[in-house]
Amino acid sequence: MRPWLFVVAISWAQDSLWIDPRRKLRPYDLERKRERWVWTAYPGVGYDPLRGFGAAIAASISYNGLRSDPNFAYAPYKYYLFVQAGGFVRESRYLRLFYDMPWIAGRPYRFTARLNYREESQGQFWGVGERHIGERLAEKQLNQYEKRLRTLSLSPEGIWETSLAQHNFYIRQWQGWFSGERVVCRGLVRFIVGLRWTSELLSSLNGRLYWLPSPGGDKVSARQRPTLIDSAALGLIPSVQGLQIGLRRWQHRLFGGGAVVLDTRDFELNPTKGWLMEVSHESRFFPFSTHKTTLSIRSYHFWYETALQNFLLSGAFHFLFTMTYGSNLPLTELYIHTRWADGRLPNLLSGPSTLRAFRENRFVSPVAYLLQYELRSRVAEVRVLKQHFTGGPVAFVDIASGRDKLGTPLPVFTVMGVGIGARILWNMNTIMRADFAYGREGWQLNFTTNHPF
Repeated sequence: MRPWLFVVAISWAQDSLWIDPRRKLRPYDLERKRERWVWTAYPGVGYDPLRGFGAAIAASISYNGLRSDPNFAYAPYKYYLFVQAGGFVRESRYLRLFYDMPWIAGRPYRFTARLNYREESQGQFWGVGERHIGERLAEKQLNQYEKRLRTLSLSPEGIWETSLAQHNFYIRQWQGWFSGERVVCRGLVRFIVGLRWTSELLSSLNGRLYWLPSPGGDKVSARQRPTLIDSAALGLIPSVQGLQIGLRRWQHRLFGGGAVVLDTRDFELNPTKGWLMEVSHESRFFPFSTHKTTLSIRSYHFWYETALQNFLLSGAFHFLFTMTYGSNLPLTELYIHTRWADGRLPNLLSGPSTLRAFRENRFVSPVAYLLQYELRSRVAEVRVLKQHFTGGPVAFVDIASGRDKLGTPLPVFTVMGVGIGARILWNMNTIMRADFAYGREGWQLNFTTNHPF
């Protein structure tokens, strides 16, 4: 046998079968992972601080293969499809589809696709840049400030007016994301390349009519005054260089990029030990006017567990640095950071995935820093009608900072939130969570799915 054929054969075997033992599910999780097809479907109700109460239908289907499969104890599944459609009472509708196929046919390749649609009048704009992170509201609590915005006054023409939607805009948005990856080093290193596409329409709520109580107590039709995003689009308020806010027209963007990922987690969906480190970059095609560079480090570790592993206390740490730069900075590109390792686009610096004590997109800057820590637990296990649930309470702290340009984080541009919550892992493929967080503007409550990091 030729020597080079022997080397190729050994390399292939290492990638396809000899996965690093650090990636193997722990005995507790492996015992509960089901073979073949696993279906999960449920109606859901939830609450979001911006959109109010909502309802949704969600369903997922995964194929896990057989226990005799060499990858059964390492890959979370062979194929996975998730679909969710829902809406909230405050004019918000959405659709989400996610498809993932790791270790395609037992070989070291992966394909991920995601499609999102949303339409709502709850898009948030509070300003962009470090000065807005350091600014504080005149009122101590956010709800007190919003109560003042709802106060009506008469215009010179005798028309009731309000500032209710001062920080809101209307958005219709499609997002698609397709990525492929090559897995090397016995499953520990992943090279990812892909495309991300966004089409969106932003509109001002200036002139919209709202039915609100007047100073006399009776309800009247009140007209929305020009909002903050109107002022920003006209260049009437300070902002970062290169910011682009296009209103009342469709905007289309295509990004190409990739990432290098070190992944030693024991269970991708609900890790309890290991590391996930990611360096990524993406650039907008034609013209190359917008760029994103990101460094993310996540660490998972044990604090305590019983011999049967049915009670577990673990910790999760996350550090994120991301920078959006170029001659053209579309507003909503500053709202998200790209997580190539798990195919997600979480909101940046505030919201349910980052700074949970503050409203979604409350703080936005081109350069962002984030530190998060969660103390997680597993204290209960329930089986009902062939459905498996396990989970427990969590405690967390989120610290974020932002700058207009690359520079050291400063205390004046730093915000913090702390809180408690709960996590429920359903059928080993769906995580439901609730977070109750407190920051300098009061409490925030969120119900959603998946770990924040």
